[in-house]
Amino acid sequence: MRKKVNEKAMLEQKKNEALGFYRQLIERSLKPFDGASIDFHRKRDPVVFIPGEKPVITTVKKEELLDFLVKNNVRRVLVDALFPSRAELLMEVSKAGIEVYFIRRPTIIEKFREFLKKKLKIEAPKNDFTDAVLQSFIKPKYLQKTDWKYLDCWLEMHLWRNNSRDYQKYRQKLKTYPPEKRHKIAKLIADIEKTAQDFVDTVVMHYPEVKEHFKRFGITDIITQAYYCEVFLEMLPCEKFHQVLKKAGIDVSQKAHLKKLEQRRQEQQDGEEEDAKKKTFIYDGKFANALYQLTIKVRRLNPYKKKHKQIIPVATILLAKEIWVMLEEE
Repeated sequence: MRKKVNEKAMLEQKKNEALGFYRQLIERSLKPFDGASIDFHRKRDPVVFIPGEKPVITTVKKEELLDFLVKNNVRRVLVDALFPSRAELLMEVSKAGIEVYFIRRPTIIEKFREFLKKKLKIEAPKNDFTDAVLQSFIKPKYLQKTDWKYLDCWLEMHLWRNNSRDYQKYRQKLKTYPPEKRHKIAKLIADIEKTAQDFVDTVVMHYPEVKEHFKRFGITDIITQAYYCEVFLEMLPCEKFHQVLKKAGIDVSQKAHLKKLEQRRQEQQDGEEEDAKKKTFIYDGKFANALYQLTIKVRRLNPYKKKHKQIIPVATILLAKEIWVMLEEE
């Protein structure tokens, strides 16, 4: 009994700390997200924060989340990042007519925490309630809107990506096994192709125009179609083409080229190459791989041939641009 009383008291203390933190940010004229900020956890109930004159901050069971949002007249929700474990719940929220947003770069939350401490002299306590408040003040330019159709495709894309890395490996191994054992490897290949098919079918169901894209680029095999669907989904949230290139880790500006040369020189002097790479090359590796794989398949390039290897970077940019122009026209 005493333990429960203590836990309740600690919970109230954390809530009060979070609300005090919220008031400090409001006093500094910072504007919160116009909706509910949800801090999810794998093993604990999510924390929901709704800003306003009478702010609400509380824990809500996952199965009761949608009802809670509807009862509080919430029209928009913000989460820190997309995870497969949250996808179905967020799809339900979206289907109910509530707009769903997520933070494009979760690392920005810690950067914002550091900014508050160093520049505004505001300390953000480390707990679930304060985290929910903190993420609600992330600038709109770092937020991305999504919906249940996209989330459905995104979930299938995760399943495909978890299997796709082994596809080429199994294909190469197939001929190295005795004929009587090959059926086992063939079964693994077929399972991956089935995952790719499910992914492609889901994307085509929600975005029928993708079928026409396949025809335009002459894409007939299911694996290349899956890579195309990855590229398609990753491009959809981008507002400008330079965002696509940045997401793929491609920077074609002369300024960036000179900056890289200077960084390499500095790395050699300081002997901190690994740390510098971590700070400099921030991009979506899975998207970059999908775009690369799509390029060599659509343009029929062999990455092991020197002549082809040299033109792959340019071919990748040109293919990305062609897809982008097509999406803009649509």
